[in-house]
Amino acid sequence: MPLSSITQILLRLFALSWALTGLVQLAQTAMQAGYYKFSGPMLAAPLIMLLMSSIAWRFAPRISQALARGNDTAISLQGVTQSQLFATVFVGLGMYFALSSFANVFNWLHFFAINSSPDYGFHHGDKPSYYDLTENLLTLIAGIALIFTAHIWAEKLTRQGEKPPAVKTESQAQGGINSN
Repeated sequence: MPLSSITQILLRLFALSWALTGLVQLAQTAMQAGYYKFSGPMLAAPLIMLLMSSIAWRFAPRISQALARGNDTAISLQGVTQSQLFATVFVGLGMYFALSSFANVFNWLHFFAINSSPDYGFHHGDKPSYYDLTENLLTLIAGIALIFTAHIWAEKLTRQGEKPPAVKTESQAQGGINSN
């Protein structure tokens, strides 16, 4: 498989992610329309996200060819084990989780550090919710954990795929007592 094809697949996955994010933001904006005065600028971010996702999807082949120019060699997966492929996917997924949430966690920690000081502190009724910080922090921790445990999960999945499917005896199928 040429490197440009792999790049195109990754670009289109990001385009799908952006489209989903845009749709979620659009739904949130529509739900908030009853609570706030609705205006056109409220739709700007979700519509731009949807536009960018469609542009990324449409131009993914050209962008991937431009990125792989001069180095568009075929990548052979010969000799790569199933466990190595699983581990690579888990590390990639962990890096995505960690990198996509790191900036938000850092931003929230900075926000709480600044606002907990007596000079700039929260007013008694204005304490923020910790839900956004918790969501991003858990995503960051899960990503880091997945990076460091990728080989364990890969081995478990590989072993799971090697096991023959369990065959039920007639008494087990009818709800009888398991002899094991």
